[in-house]
Amino acid sequence: MATRKPKLTGDHFVKALNPKHADTKYTGDEPFFPLQPEDSDRTIALTRAFTWYHHFYSKKDAKELLCQYLELNNRTDEAKKLRRVHESEFLMTLCWLARMNLRGLELSDHEDLTLENEISRLSKLINKPEVIEKEEKLINRPNIQELLREKAREAAGELEGLFDEFITLGKASQKPIDVVAKLNIVPQQIPYIVEFWKRKQNEFEVLSEGKDSDIKEAYSFLGKIQVRNILKFIESVIGDLNSYISVKKASKAPRKRKAVPVEKIVAKLKYLKEFKDAVNKLDLVSVHPTKLHGASEAWVYDTAKRKLHHYIADEYSKSFTVKGNALLGFDTNISEIKTLRKPGEQIKEVMGSKPAARKYFKDIKAVSATPNGRFNENMLILRCF
Repeated sequence: MATRKPKLTGDHFVKALNPKHADTKYTGDEPFFPLQPEDSDRTIALTRAFTWYHHFYSKKDAKELLCQYLELNNRTDEAKKLRRVHESEFLMTLCWLARMNLRGLELSDHEDLTLENEISRLSKLINKPEVIEKEEKLINRPNIQELLREKAREAAGELEGLFDEFITLGKASQKPIDVVAKLNIVPQQIPYIVEFWKRKQNEFEVLSEGKDSDIKEAYSFLGKIQVRNILKFIESVIGDLNSYISVKKASKAPRKRKAVPVEKIVAKLKYLKEFKDAVNKLDLVSVHPTKLHGASEAWVYDTAKRKLHHYIADEYSKSFTVKGNALLGFDTNISEIKTLRKPGEQIKEVMGSKPAARKYFKDIKAVSATPNGRFNENMLILRCF
């Protein structure tokens, strides 16, 4: 079955790693495979091994271990290439798998192919400037911006650890928002982390569609249900990061200044005051935007595109905030947009009781999209509370 025998140095397997951590008393030493696990116990053995590496080592360590694996297999040129790729691009689980091969584990055909596909994918990234590590100048006293960026990189690494943990165990040990909150990341650094996760989201969406053969090969070890669950996890990470920005800004102690009237706050919000449509028998009057600021739920109708927006405040902000021409503080995971086929009838249903409106909207058979919060002169505020 196995196609990749373990790598030996002399007459012995590679020397065990020594984390120098008190937890080794409970977790034991680095996984070692002098005997191959039975097929029935293989999944359990690998899961325990992955958990051990995740507990003691970071994404940076995983990158180095994969490079060492290549060097010990006389693939020095590939190792040099991979050292120039940013650590965020490495899938930790496969790095641990390569390390386990050095510690005696014989890889199956499928595992060996998956690992080689990952090495090939990483090697191709060297031609993309955005993933090449930038050489940093050595300075004695880093400035505050560099310290903040370093903390953001640390948080990004922690989130990547959660992602690998989710792939390995099917669940994450903590919420993404707790990771960034623990490190007290400033809101200005969050968009850079969000951008990385959106690229990852796009990659897995392409994988889900099955149109890219290279990506499909690289992640061939994942099933369709796993890919679907991974996409949901990525959405939750992006949602938590956006919520963190709102929470952080809201919790920041403002300078003592004269309170700004709500009318002035919403003055720049573009919206449609009245709308009449004889064909669909609609005669609508917008709620004033002052009601929108501070509300926790809102229904907005885009008259030009016949799209109904349902906004729900996230659990951290608790209420909406109007800033310029945009609505902030809504939950991107549960807020939705749907196109109405019969707006005359459907808007009437939405204008009923709150629970009935939510249920009716949920049952509308239309493709759901995530709102971005921006308004325009065609959008009419139906209800907010």
